[in-house]
Amino acid sequence: MKILHHAKNIRNAAVGLVIALLMQACNTTYEMQVDAIKNPQPIDPDADSYVLVPRDPATDTTDLRYKETVSWIKTALSAKGMYEALDPLEADMVIEVDYGMEPPRQEVRVIEIPEYRTVQGPGHYQIQQVRDPATGKIRTIRIYVPGRRSTELIGYSQQARTIIINEKYMVLTAKQNKLSESGDAPAEELWSVTVTNEDESNDLREYLPIMASAATDYIGEDTETSTTVKLKSDDEVVVFVKKGLAKERLGDS
Repeated sequence: MKILHHAKNIRNAAVGLVIALLMQACNTTYEMQVDAIKNPQPIDPDADSYVLVPRDPATDTTDLRYKETVSWIKTALSAKGMYEALDPLEADMVIEVDYGMEPPRQEVRVIEIPEYRTVQGPGHYQIQQVRDPATGKIRTIRIYVPGRRSTELIGYSQQARTIIINEKYMVLTAKQNKLSESGDAPAEELWSVTVTNEDESNDLREYLPIMASAATDYIGEDTETSTTVKLKSDDEVVVFVKKGLAKERLGDS
């Protein structure tokens, strides 16, 4: 019975740890910088069909990372009423996809370190009955009970810290569809959205759906200046983008 009870305690502790980690992940805030531009004189203001192509022609479009990223991007585009054309030659626009991570760099940043102190709460006296070991009689005594100790935040100190920064990015650029045309004339750009994140994480895959989500509201728009977008894993737009991928996988199975 003791072994079973111990195993149950271990299982409960493991479940509690998993739940805590999941809650922590949901509470993680991702800070993105979004910069969007658009052609002030669009060729076709009603353009809504597209074909996706990698910006780098050497990209392996059968790579699972690329296919996964494209699925998130398609879902983000659908939120703006855009859809993938059945025939690439008939699409209104060609959207170039570029994403990745720059080489890591070192930065010295000043961070705030919280400082705490232990506070002793007020104590009190209480009456307690005890048995005298010599006589066996019950007698009443008055004992002092110390106050409860607690920790309180008293301020912050600043500390310089060298950290490794990983800049992650996603760029979507829409251009005229000139796939059916011959010649060297460049296609005119319709709009472009650039999403970047700079922090210590080097997990690009974790950030790709977040970056696609951050781009959603700015597709085909003009931010004029870089805009800060903060998202969490359980935000509505992030859940929407990730569900779109899940539905596509279900349809392919």
